[in-house]
Amino acid sequence: MYTMLVAYDGSEHAENAVRYALDMVRRLGDARIVLVNVQPPAMSGEVSNLLTAEEVLEQHLAAGREVLAPARAAVAQAGVRHDTEIAIGRPAEALVEFAQKCGCDAIVMGASSHGRVHSLVLGSVAAKVAHMAEVPVTVVK
Repeated sequence: MYTMLVAYDGSEHAENAVRYALDMVRRLGDARIVLVNVQPPAMSGEVSNLLTAEEVLEQHLAAGREVLAPARAAVAQAGVRHDTEIAIGRPAEALVEFAQKCGCDAIVMGASSHGRVHSLVLGSVAAKVAHMAEVPVTVVK
């Protein structure tokens, strides 16, 4: 079965990536989508000092579930086999690592919604994923 990882952060571009992936899965037939949301590795110092490691993890997981809810609903409504996952870490690295671990055949993600200066200074997550991934990466606007 063909497995397509779809990075989802709730942005308009991520919504477009989900629609693109759904279209591709319909064309492929025997395929599934793995929706992945990446949460940042740490909360602000003041908050994380008040919580245990387990509570911080649960906060990350709850935030990820909330972000993924619309994408999960859209994929379920389309009747496409799917899973949802929440990763914690730096986005590009976490997405590539997860794709490798799960044996994904492709990665689909939205284009960055940041401006040129931001992308030049910080780098584009999509560009990093495309550089690091061992599978095809499709960036959707």
